[in-house]
Amino acid sequence: MSELAANKKTVLADISLLIVALFWGSNFVIMKHAFEVIAPFTYLGIRFSLAAFLLAVIFRKRLLAATSGDYLAGLQIGFFLFTGYVFQTVGLLHTTPANSGFITGIAVVIVPFLYYFLTKIFPGWWAVTGAALAAIGLYLMSANQTMGLGFGDLLTLLGAFLFAGHLIAIAFHVIKHDPIVLAVVQIAVTGLASFAVALFFEPTAKMFSHAYPIWGAILYAVLFCTIGAFVTQTIAQRYTPPTHAVLILSTEAVFAGLFSYLFWQEVFNAQKIFGAFLILAAILITELRPLLAARYHSYLIWVAKKRAPSFEQES
Repeated sequence: MSELAANKKTVLADISLLIVALFWGSNFVIMKHAFEVIAPFTYLGIRFSLAAFLLAVIFRKRLLAATSGDYLAGLQIGFFLFTGYVFQTVGLLHTTPANSGFITGIAVVIVPFLYYFLTKIFPGWWAVTGAALAAIGLYLMSANQTMGLGFGDLLTLLGAFLFAGHLIAIAFHVIKHDPIVLAVVQIAVTGLASFAVALFFEPTAKMFSHAYPIWGAILYAVLFCTIGAFVTQTIAQRYTPPTHAVLILSTEAVFAGLFSYLFWQEVFNAQKIFGAFLILAAILITELRPLLAARYHSYLIWVAKKRAPSFEQES
């Protein structure tokens, strides 16, 4: 029963991560509009700093009671999160959105092997198979005829490694440290660092003067894609391994495509549909295997108990 209970917690954690991916996917369409009138690092600075401020107010008692170890762990996680966004954002200026989407999604392949490199714990062939299927699916969803590896692609690839490092860092630290503190600190680091970049490389005039729709887009990102998403992700990774987490979060590409189809009239051809199918198949392979194994193990125990009296009578 304890194994089944643990698996149920893992399933609940994975469902939570799926909801996170849904919100992140929906935000692509909103950001598409916002970036036409607001610089990217200004947007990131406002989004993450405002989210960090609200979280600090809500969880001020936990932040005051946190140890220096909690803050140092949060700083490390925040480093990976911010630098991942830097390389992804700068890389996008020098490559196509399709290349950027696929290369960022390569984190789904990087995580299992990076996790094995750091822990010497093999994630299992099911996880490796799921990662490979998800990578192929991401490629089919975002690749075009000009799939090359230029300067922007290399920067985006570095970003993918950093996002993979972000997931691994959470997995390592969330076991020993307060997940709320980790979430607040990583968000604050990303917000403040984004503002620093914006001050040096983006126009500072009217940095906070934007139309109501832009503030609406920022507020949506603050509440659902930052506060809700990163707090949920950090807590959920207490109950699910990073190989599961990155696989579930790869559905962000599927949701982004769905919302683009609904609100941008983007064409969802057979290639993209098959890519989405492969990603979902990868998740089902990874998710159902441990549940079926646990139920099969419980069935074997039940059969053994049912047979035990007959063995005693025969003896």
